[in-house]
Amino acid sequence: MKKVLLFSILVLTTLSVFAYETIIIHFPDGELWEPAYYKKRGNQALLQYVPGGETSNIWTRSIVVHSYNENESPATYFAQREIRKMLRINPNGKYKTIKSTENDAMFTRCTEPYNEVTPHCEFLRITRAHGGIVTIQYMNRDKKDFENNYTLWFEVIKDARLMNSYYRSERTFDKSMYFEL
Repeated sequence: MKKVLLFSILVLTTLSVFAYETIIIHFPDGELWEPAYYKKRGNQALLQYVPGGETSNIWTRSIVVHSYNENESPATYFAQREIRKMLRINPNGKYKTIKSTENDAMFTRCTEPYNEVTPHCEFLRITRAHGGIVTIQYMNRDKKDFENNYTLWFEVIKDARLMNSYYRSERTFDKSMYFEL
């Protein structure tokens, strides 16, 4: 019995190491969003999506996905740390909590101009992944547009899903709609 249990634990541990985790974002119909920036370093990966024709530096709206592998912090603790970091960048505009659980938290805010930082409105979601934490941040530099499309973008960010698969070939999604963590 001990040999079978040990083998099962070894197999489960080995399988989780080779698993592929993907984030799936369903962008609004009729809108073309493209990856503008990607960088993977150590146990972190960062991807920025912008509307077609915009760049990582010149954008009107942006979605930034940041994964932190092997982070054991609860989403709420990690959220507090991320919010403190963002408030140092621009202290104008306090975050309003939309949802806060140990595995998933979501916030929103609008900022005013501060030093060289362009004002924007945003949704910030922090969620537990299989191997760590993922943040998903939607930013819009047009406050009126953000307000007019609040429900649409709230749903897009809220409905972003993580998929954990053991085989890369299971990924049959359009590459513009997923991000490998």
